[in-house]
Amino acid sequence: MKTKILLYGCMAAMTLASCGDFLEEVSQDEFEPKTASSFQELMNGEGYMMSPVDPVTYMMDDDVQGCKGSMWNEVLSARQAVFEWQPDFWQVENDCQAIPNYIKNNYLNIYKTIAALNIIIENLPGSEGGQAEKDITMAEAKTMRAFYYWRLVNTYALPYNDKQTSPTTNLGVPLVTESEVKDVGAPRASVADVYAQIISDIEEACALFGTDTTSRGVYRINYTSAHLLASRIYLFTEQWDKVIEHADKAMATAPPLVSLKSYAIDNTNNPTNGVISKKFGETIFLCGMKAMSGDYGLMGTPYGVSKELANLYETMDRRMNTYIVPSGYDYYPYRILKVCSDEHEYTWRTAELYLNRAEAYANLYLQGNQEAGQKAIDDLNTLRVNRYRVYTDLQLPAADELLQLLRDERRRELCFEGFRFFDLKRYGMPRIEHTLIGESGAAVRYVLEERDPAYCLPLPDNALEHNENLVQNPLANRRVGVQQ
Repeated sequence: MKTKILLYGCMAAMTLASCGDFLEEVSQDEFEPKTASSFQELMNGEGYMMSPVDPVTYMMDDDVQGCKGSMWNEVLSARQAVFEWQPDFWQVENDCQAIPNYIKNNYLNIYKTIAALNIIIENLPGSEGGQAEKDITMAEAKTMRAFYYWRLVNTYALPYNDKQTSPTTNLGVPLVTESEVKDVGAPRASVADVYAQIISDIEEACALFGTDTTSRGVYRINYTSAHLLASRIYLFTEQWDKVIEHADKAMATAPPLVSLKSYAIDNTNNPTNGVISKKFGETIFLCGMKAMSGDYGLMGTPYGVSKELANLYETMDRRMNTYIVPSGYDYYPYRILKVCSDEHEYTWRTAELYLNRAEAYANLYLQGNQEAGQKAIDDLNTLRVNRYRVYTDLQLPAADELLQLLRDERRRELCFEGFRFFDLKRYGMPRIEHTLIGESGAAVRYVLEERDPAYCLPLPDNALEHNENLVQNPLANRRVGVQQ
């Protein structure tokens, strides 16, 4: 490993401030990590990205709707372009001086984090230290690289399971797996190739963890969280047996489901123990800074919880008043209780494992496996009995009805956790509407058509400027709203 190459990679991969923390003991000209523990330190400081990974998608799905917000400002006016699915929203945000640069540089920041992971993955094997220690750090690095590429390809490309196209020819995202800085930017790999790398990374990570089920805290990847991510990746590639295999392994060591019958949000105005926090008993892994109450905040703004989502919760469902709560005000009907002082953009929870496995079983049921159907409804009932005040088990319906039940349950359970827009994509990219109530009080309806080009977000201008080999996604026409 050449020190010069590593340092150049470090400077390309990290901000000066964060890199400085890691290098403060020695000059940069002399720095060369030699031990496994130094690579773990690099992993802790740079491999777990703390800025939002793709916060714009919170504003683009059908769980958000316009309302008579109590405020408008420069930032919220810029967010309007995202909410309307305008093709130039990146430029609108870039022109807004009040939006922080780490949001404007979000795409590039992800690749900088991947660059740090590439340094670890390439150079850790030759470092000093025990093999067990190296294996754990390598497993963490490969899991997080798989996660970042999973988010990138689902943000900027067509879904892997798209029935009208092929992942082998659809453009994904640039696939960078080496730390060497090259003069020419990487072109976009196919969706299939990106997923092949994602699967390779997560399978290697799971193998490296082996039978080591030690928990190293919710801010570090471990056996359970690696297998959880594997179940999610295979869900999106529709490899049902693999979903079940990895969900089984994760559930064997995951914390139990929390019964909401006895769980109370400590302060509905400013909770500290929301569901997407380390205080919630189902939490397996935390990553990322606040999105909903941070840079893409919804609370008290012109953007809020859609009535369509709120109406999915039944009378006895305790997720109403735990995940969202009626505000008592007509102008802003619901508040999000998942927003809390300890909120993290990505909180991987035990509930997802039940949903992933149930969906896999349901698809096997759709193929004629009756026993799999019963296992799917059993998983669904296990989740729901922990969410309702009073609950009666659902009986096994027809396969297509079961799949719809699971989609609705996934929406209720995982709302505002970064899943919904990606789920809509893999469901076939349906038509959805947003109604914006502007500063004048007029309501204007905007439509995201079925299979709309905006389902694949445009690559930001600063990414295109940095890499002349990038090909932009097809852009939708500028949308004109209809007065209501």
